[in-house]
Order: sequence, then C-alpha cells, then structure tokens
Amino acid sequence: MATEAPEAALFKSIGLDDRRVTDTLKNKELTAQLKQCIDEAGLSGGVSNNNDKSGNLVYTIATTVTKAEHRSLLAGYVGKKQIKTAQQLTGAVNYLKTAKEVDIKALEEAGGVGVEVTPEEIKSTVAKLLSSRSDLSTKKWGVYGELLGSLTRDTLKWADGKEVKSELDRQLEAAVGPKEEEVKKKKPTKEDTASSSSSSSTAATEAFVLKEDKSLPAATTIKIRDRVGYAGKRVKISGWVHHVRNQKKIVFLELRDGTGFLQVILAGPLVHASIVEDLKREAAVSITGLLTLPPADKKVEGGYELQADYWELIGAGHVDLENTINVESNPDQLYDQRHIVVRGTRASGILKLRSAVTQAFRSHYFEQGYFEVTPPTLVQTQCEGGSTLFGLDYFGEPAYLTQSSQLYLETVTAALGDVFCIAQSYRAEKSRTRRHLSEYTHVEAERPFITFEDLLQSIESLVVDVAQRVAEGPHKDLLATVNPEFKIPKRPFKRMDYKDAVKYCNEHNIYKDETNKIHFEVGDDIPEGPERRMTDMIGEPILLMRFPADMKAFYMQRCPEDRTLTESVDLLMPTVGEIVGGSMRISDYDELMAAYKKEGLDPAPYYWFTDQRKFGTNPHGGYGLGLDRFMTWFTGSEHIREVCLYPRYIGRCKP
Repeated sequence: MATEAPEAALFKSIGLDDRRVTDTLKNKELTAQLKQCIDEAGLSGGVSNNNDKSGNLVYTIATTVTKAEHRSLLAGYVGKKQIKTAQQLTGAVNYLKTAKEVDIKALEEAGGVGVEVTPEEIKSTVAKLLSSRSDLSTKKWGVYGELLGSLTRDTLKWADGKEVKSELDRQLEAAVGPKEEEVKKKKPTKEDTASSSSSSSTAATEAFVLKEDKSLPAATTIKIRDRVGYAGKRVKISGWVHHVRNQKKIVFLELRDGTGFLQVILAGPLVHASIVEDLKREAAVSITGLLTLPPADKKVEGGYELQADYWELIGAGHVDLENTINVESNPDQLYDQRHIVVRGTRASGILKLRSAVTQAFRSHYFEQGYFEVTPPTLVQTQCEGGSTLFGLDYFGEPAYLTQSSQLYLETVTAALGDVFCIAQSYRAEKSRTRRHLSEYTHVEAERPFITFEDLLQSIESLVVDVAQRVAEGPHKDLLATVNPEFKIPKRPFKRMDYKDAVKYCNEHNIYKDETNKIHFEVGDDIPEGPERRMTDMIGEPILLMRFPADMKAFYMQRCPEDRTLTESVDLLMPTVGEIVGGSMRISDYDELMAAYKKEGLDPAPYYWFTDQRKFGTNPHGGYGLGLDRFMTWFTGSEHIREVCLYPRYIGRCKP
C-alpha cells in the first residue's frame, strides 16, 4: 500500500478535500507557499474541529495573495484568530491589492481584523432587521436577497457569511413559512387574468392591473448608452434589474442593459404590493418614463435618472439567486456559475474592455500597414515542444490543436509583407499558476526584412499604443472604474539580458527553490513566481533578451556575437510577468535543417515551412502576445481566469 506524502497529510489536516490536496501538490510553488502559510498560522498540527475555518483561510491566502510578505502577515492574523471569516480576509486582501505602502492600522480597519461577531449578535441583528419590515406578510421570501445583502454588506459584514445566511433562513421561515411553499407557488399569467374562466387565485390578482397611461407622449425606445440628448423626454428602456432597494412607498432600481447602468425610480401604483415582488434581481423588464437630470448636489451614476410611469415584466427573476452565488462562493462554484457571474459590474466591465482592447490591437496593425490572416488551428506540426500538444484523430491521421500560428504567418510574409492574426492557441501544460490557461487568445505578428532591434521596437510600440488607445479613448471611464491605478507605460522599456536576470535574482535573494534557498544558475528556466517577483521589484516593463539556445524553440536565430545565445525576447510586465515572447527566425536553410535534427524532428511535415528558406529567404522575426495575460495586467486582475469569458485550464472544460 502506497504511503501518503507528508504534504498531503498536512493539507488534509487543515480541512482541505482530496481534490484541492491533489491539485495543490501538482504545483510545487503553490505547495511551498501553502506550507509556509500553514507554518506562519501555527497550523502544522492541523485544525481542532470541522468548524475551524483557519485551514480554508490559509489556503485562500496561498492561492490568491501574490507577495510573500503579505501572505505572512495575513496568515499570522489567521493564526492569532484575528481573521476568522472569509469576509475579513477579503477586506484585508482588497486593501493590500491597492495599497502602495502597507499601513497596519488601515489594513486592520479595512479587514475588520480582530472584530468578532458572536452567534448572539447575529441572531439579534437578524431579528431586529425582520421586525423593521412591515412588508414581510406580502413579499415573504421575495425580500430574501435584499435582506441578506443588507446584512452582509452593512451590519454583519465581518460575520461568517454562512452563519448569517443560516440564521436569516431560520428566522424568515419562522416568520413567513417554509421557502419551498413560496418557490412552488404558481404565478398567475396574463392569460389567466384575461380569461373569464379564471381560477380563484387569479381573481385575487385582478384587484390591481398596472396599465400604461396612453395620454402621455409616445415613448422613444433607446439604449442606456444613448441617454445623452433625451433629458426631459419620455423613453422606454429594456434590461435587467441589477440592484433593487425597496423603501415601501418608493423603489430605487439599478437597470442594466449591457450598454450601461441607469437609476430608475418607481412610486405610487408602480410599486403596488401585488406586483412589486416581481422586481427581483436579474428580472428582465421594460420600463417607460421621463429621463431626468437630477439636481447638481445629487450624485447619480451616469448623471441621469428615469422617473418611471409604467413597467412590464418580460422575464421573471428567481428567489434562489443568492443561493446560486454569494460572498461565500468558492472559486470552483463561481466558475461553475460563470454565466451568472459575468452579469456583475466588474466581470462585465472586464469583458467590455477586452472587446475594446482587441479592437485596439487590430487598429494598431491596420494603421501600420499589416494584413490580418486566419491560419488553421488544426495542425500536424509542433511549434513549442511535443509535451504540450493536444492530440486528436483527424479522420484516421494524427493531428493537434495549434500551439501557435507563427509558422503559418511566416509563410505569407512573402505574399503580404507584415502580417498578424488574433486566434486561439492551446497548450496542454498542467500548470495552475495565476497566468496559465489551456486555451488562450494569441495575438501574433511576423515581419520580413527586419533586425532584432526592429523587433524590439515593434513590441514596445504595440503595447504602449494599444494601452494608450483604450486608456484615452471612449472606454477610459470604464478602465478607471475597473483599474483606477492603471498608468500607460513609458518608452523606452528597460532591457535586460537573460544572464543579467539570473544575476539580479541571486543578488536579491529570489530563489529557484524557495524552501531550500537554492540560487539560479545560467541555463535554468526562471519560472512564473520568481520571474514575477523580479519584475515587481524592478517595477517597470522589461524586455528580457538573449536566452540560451538550449532553452528556446528550434526555429530561433542565434546571436551573431555568441552562437550559444538566441535573438529572443520576452516582455515582462509588473504584477503579471511574461506577456510577449518573440525572436528573430532562422533564415538559413542548412541551419534550419540542423535545428530539426538537433530537436529530433522529421523535416518532412514541415516542407512548406522549410521552403521559405529556399524561395527568397530573408532576415525576419515575430512575436506572440497573450491577450489574456495582457488583459490581466491592463485590468489589474489577480488571476488570468478573471479576464476570460469561460476559462479553460486543467480540471475545467465547462460550462
């Protein structure tokens, strides 16, 4: 019988399930970080009982907090029982993400460090809130989301979210009856209301039917983005209820239609008790009313309000939304429910910025005279090593999902000159770092008749220009909301040879093996964690150049001054690390054939690529930029998965 690894036993002792233990052990850096956090929190002996959340908290610290000193600080708070809930940890982490210098007092205030909320306080606070609501008998479970949100955002924000939810469930059920009865109630339809043979339940709703006032001016149907110019006019806008605040006789509603957000005010018959409970979060509605400019001293997002005079339910919301995702949802739950998460303010904002960034890349290339091409993604050759290929049976022949479109781009430079593509690439790497995906969007370009210096200038120009186009364009306000700390990088970028990066790491105690304090040697790959720490220390974009040939792909051109090195470059950005990889390409036929042999590759399947060296070869180069990594840097996101619509990585291929 196989003996369980010591790390596995340790991780299980703090309450991690088998899946998280297995996933963690596959990542050496994460394993080391988690062990360090466990040690800092004093949990080497495990947690005392199943109700102790310390293990889950240190796991969250190890997997989400970038800087070692921040992990140590937070784990210490967990060990001293000064951070006991996910809410406290989230508050502290959010502070550390934005703080340029850590102020301990400010950190502890931001995370409620040391604040302890007892079960008695939770019980009394919930009871007080319920007693203040005079509408429970009519709305019943329809107010659940509003109540839970009020408790977790305000009065009980540092309490354990699950305990708050459990107590609210218990007291609300005691007050209005079981939730299941509310969910199972049949909603009377409009057809039922109009029918002469309606049932008794329908008759109860016939007491009030909201009708549009036909004497009012005809409404113009608009999108929220088009609101400018319609002040003082009657308009109709359709969208989803993003947030709702019910103050008995008046309802404040934030409407979302994909183009923006708008505050809507409903009062009088529009909030009649028999219909107002339909205004749940994520309900689809059409609202008609007068678009107004509020007084100068009243701050309203977007600068406009809609004074509603009529509304219509298009698609009902669901009372169980808060149970689907909430403040206690772990990352796996959030990605299972990604189709709901993307409706959130930050998630949708990132997707909008991604669209703008993609457009900016295309605009940059087209204005520079590039042509866009669409290479195949089903291939029979490798570009970046066979170990990361996704293989498949292509009608009886072996084939792969492409790792890069570079080889195909090279073949069209003789026809079109400078070319680019924006396509999906795939890597079967079993990496779980903050910047790795199995499927990602690849921005690639190739240029004929250039030098290595030309290539470096192209990469600099691309990144700065795209950032500037979006940061100073129509989406600048959205970027300021998503990433208020963003600054357009300045040229020229810092340049550093690979051997100097190894020297820098060793001089600044950035280790190859953090646990055993082993330094890097020339020839070692500098992995994601140490690379990011070096970049963050330097604090500016770095063009890391001239890697040893043995470390790089077979097609890279050797340096004329040192044939052991390649004319290669990685662009490293603070907080993320590498976002671009590029090089000059081998242009000599014999040298390429020798590279195939050294790599153990059969040249036959590459005949079309090799022919570029037979029919008008020239000095040429190119690069690949990971759009997802660019977006992680651009939006200030903690993890690359946050900037994807539906991320694909080891263990996840849904939804």
